[in-house]
Amino acid sequence: MKLEEAVKYLKDSDGPQQLCIDKGLVTDPDDLLIYMEKAINLASELSFFSIQETEDDLIFNKDGVQYIQLFPAHYAVDLIESDLDLLNKGLSDLQIAHRLLDYRINDA
Repeated sequence: MKLEEAVKYLKDSDGPQQLCIDKGLVTDPDDLLIYMEKAINLASELSFFSIQETEDDLIFNKDGVQYIQLFPAHYAVDLIESDLDLLNKGLSDLQIAHRLLDYRINDA
């Protein structure tokens, strides 16, 4: 899953819970962290881990793959809903994904 696809789960406060259900993740949605494989860009695959597994490390290695933390899932929801005010603006999921990446790279 790429960030653009994940945006649909992040535009709603219940989205992280639905993401856990859809992906078969056995973790509390409040503990869900979003990581990008190898680099922070739109082409990177996303992986999801619990905070307990990664200890909230910004860079996490598992099975020889490096993961870079994007955001905790609940924080991404807050960014979209409040901080960056991206809802109800007519933005596509791709545009929202771009704004999240821009925020992560330049402001986070």
